[in-house]
Amino acid sequence: MDEQRMEGARRAEATRSLVRQVAAGRISRREFARRAAALGLSVPAIAAALAAVARTAEAARQDGTPDAGSPVAFGEELDLANLSPDIPDPSEPVTIRFASWVADDSDVMQSLRDQFQELHPNITVDFEGVPAEEFTNRLTTQIAAGNPPDAAYVDAGAVVDFAARNALVDLTPYVEKSTAVRVDDYVEAFLTSAQYEDKLYGLPYDGESTGLFYRTDLFEAAGITDPPKTWEEFEETAKALTNKDERQYGFIMFATEAAYYWYPWLWQNGGELLSEDGKEIRFNSPEGKEAAEFYVRLAEYSPPDFLNSNSYDGRVAFATGQVAMYIAGAWFAGVMQSEFPDITGKWATAPLPERKRCATTIAGDILVLPELGKNHDAAWKWIEFLSAPQNLALWTLGTPEAPATLLPTRKSLLEDPRVFEANPILRGFAEQMECGVTGAAPNPNYGEVETALNDALARAIYGEIDAGTALDEAAQEGEEILNS
Repeated sequence: MDEQRMEGARRAEATRSLVRQVAAGRISRREFARRAAALGLSVPAIAAALAAVARTAEAARQDGTPDAGSPVAFGEELDLANLSPDIPDPSEPVTIRFASWVADDSDVMQSLRDQFQELHPNITVDFEGVPAEEFTNRLTTQIAAGNPPDAAYVDAGAVVDFAARNALVDLTPYVEKSTAVRVDDYVEAFLTSAQYEDKLYGLPYDGESTGLFYRTDLFEAAGITDPPKTWEEFEETAKALTNKDERQYGFIMFATEAAYYWYPWLWQNGGELLSEDGKEIRFNSPEGKEAAEFYVRLAEYSPPDFLNSNSYDGRVAFATGQVAMYIAGAWFAGVMQSEFPDITGKWATAPLPERKRCATTIAGDILVLPELGKNHDAAWKWIEFLSAPQNLALWTLGTPEAPATLLPTRKSLLEDPRVFEANPILRGFAEQMECGVTGAAPNPNYGEVETALNDALARAIYGEIDAGTALDEAAQEGEEILNS
């Protein structure tokens, strides 16, 4: 059973990443279906998602979708051909390998590559596609074999692990010569994800924060006028909106993703994952146990049929009105808009309820250069080009005709009011960035610790152990992992 839950957690994380990509228009419908089937999604779930994508694409064609490579009206006016004047282009043709799970099937990325190659005729960019669920393991294997790509698009949570093994290039010297990249312009939580021991090992490229989605129609029917702003209000609201006889529930939670969705409650209560130096477990502090007890108690107001599911499959329960509140990243807004247009106007978003402080989980992707790559300067010019404000905005926000639901990682873009004209729902998630905390802990072994924590919290949600015991058991196992 433990192995099943661990596998469920891994599958759920891969599914969440896949959903972000298809919602943002980064992978084709065929590729989505292939990867979704490989992850075990049901045929009806795949068919529903593909139908929604088809409707969105048709609407875009009728409106007239602009060239994906056309400039957008955000960011500084920069000379994209000369972003690092002190770093010359190669004198002879070179080819760089760019590994990702997004580029091969993305019209936007392909258009950016075409533009880059026109500006830098001696640099050819070869896309190296790797499924998201295999990416970290594949890159680890390539690094061990001495043949990694020249540049890579990695999950923010993986940077510390690779940097700690001296597997990534310290980008600080490059950034100091760049007109496009400004370290102080990155949102702090995303910047932290790209740093290790005070050095910068990646360029934060896209992200999302976590917020509260709620069914306004169900709130109105229950006489509730506003979304909850505190923990006490949240539990009261979840209870008021739960009617088990009618199979209606106030909230939805997923044991397979227990740790990820528990983090905001931990941070809001003043708890931390690890000590500042990353050597000691801190999540089983009194603050952590209080947060876990509250979080686990919410299972009383969640549909039991979805406890062993994942956040993507759970979208159906929200769309059909089976649940009234749902916590997720901005990707969920894109899914609702594309897959379930019939409930437009019946749902809204709000910040997460607070306790001692505001806090929300952020997630994202980062551009890195593997240390053993063969063409550092040329690869830097590629990721620097992608990170130029106008290109970063195009990638994360899309266009008015084809908006995406990711957020730019740069403060200057988030503070531009025009950024949200294409998709106003993103404004609230951008505001939540100020409360963002990264789940990338300062220890390369934390990924294994998180697996143990997820499994322990899942057992508590199922009622097998109490919340405090779950944290203590996970902490004991985690200490052994950290010190191994």
